[in-house]
Amino acid sequence: MLDSRCHKNIIIAVALLCFALLPFTVKAATIYFSSSSENIFQGDVFIVEIRISNSDESINAAESTILFDKEKLEVKELSSGGSLFSVWLKEPAFSNQEGKVSFIGGTPNGFQGEEALILKIIFLAKNKGEAKLDFSDNTVLFLHDGSGTQVNPWLRPLTFNISESSLKMTPKDEWQLIIKEDKIPPEPFEILIGQDPSLFYNQHFISFFAVDAESGIGYYEVKEGDADFVRAGSPYLLKDQSLQSLITVKAVDKAGNERMEELVTVIPSAPFYENILFWVVVIIVIFLLIFCIVWKTLRRKLK
Repeated sequence: MLDSRCHKNIIIAVALLCFALLPFTVKAATIYFSSSSENIFQGDVFIVEIRISNSDESINAAESTILFDKEKLEVKELSSGGSLFSVWLKEPAFSNQEGKVSFIGGTPNGFQGEEALILKIIFLAKNKGEAKLDFSDNTVLFLHDGSGTQVNPWLRPLTFNISESSLKMTPKDEWQLIIKEDKIPPEPFEILIGQDPSLFYNQHFISFFAVDAESGIGYYEVKEGDADFVRAGSPYLLKDQSLQSLITVKAVDKAGNERMEELVTVIPSAPFYENILFWVVVIIVIFLLIFCIVWKTLRRKLK
């Protein structure tokens, strides 16, 4: 009887020890939802933020798919304004038909801290009732350890109630308040020119990335020389492959504020010995020298 009780206590102690150690060995951070909206009614537009708290190890990137109740919620907009991620391997995207939001984002210098913003989701409350937001099982983090080690974070879903609205109520719109208050243009950015055999059949292209801390980047436009601006993404294949045109890139945030940067492209001149004109001149000079020598020789003989 005593041995049995002792054996049982040992099993419980080992189980508790394993449970206590598990978060520190398997889970590197917590990804969760955050919203300042306490009361949500039908017709309201409200913001839910995806945030991360990570105090143990520095992370490089995150990949996730968010699942939402498509019968009660509709995504109106996504915003990366103020995000800790400056690089998006997969731009944040959503499908209201599937009830999903997905992204792959990262930061080159790594991140270790608390309550950092990843992404803002702007929802419309369509129907009353309980609505839930959750993370899919494919949500992973990549450590800033030189190897990109994958780890599974703690995931905290969010459940809230949508109340029925009355005719006297005016739906609130948290997103429009942010748009109206955003008077700051995107931050200055750099335009890089490149050429790679694996991209655009080795033709010249440009790449660019702008950051906007308030409403987030809405879109980009590119202009070459005197041509009109065209909507574009990065990387962008240049139409003028001779690189003789002034390149202008315009970054426009979701509030309509603009930032423009320019790039003067110059093709490096070829070495003098690769210039055809150089060899033409050399041949002419040699020909003239030979002609002069022959002419002088013949003249002496005639005398």
